Amino acid sequence: MRVTTPIQLRFSDVDMARHVHNAAYLQYFELGRMDLLRRFMEKDHDWVRTGLILARNEVDYRTPIHLADEVHIQTWCGKIGSKSFDLHYEVLNLDSGKKHAEGRSVMVCFDYSKQTSIPLPEAWRTALAQLMDTRNS
Repeated sequence: MRVTTPIQLRFSDVDMARHVHNAAYLQYFELGRMDLLRRFMEKDHDWVRTGLILARNEVDYRTPIHLADEVHIQTWCGKIGSKSFDLHYEVLNLDSGKKHAEGRSVMVCFDYSKQTSIPLPEAWRTALAQLMDTRNS
């Protein structure tokens, strides 16, 4: 299942070439990631004891986004490991369906108090399995 998150483009996202700067896409990925995580994370979750580390980001830029474009991001889980999972992203144009960018993040479950990676909690594993979409992973 894919989670769809609207993106409100900001003037500050646009660079001198009059399209969205490459760094803004990582912020869009973060919006999608947080929207997906909210689906199963408890509001009072203790992030120090059982947190996440963003271990890797990949971005493939396809077509530029301009300030007047309306876009959203689709986010889904592509792979679940013992201590990590992959999230995949597509930034799409609302009007044309054109793909502006796609990417992937590797998230590692981490105990900040012990400074070590830890196995994914079973509840997270179950929730992430429901958010999987292997079509484009």
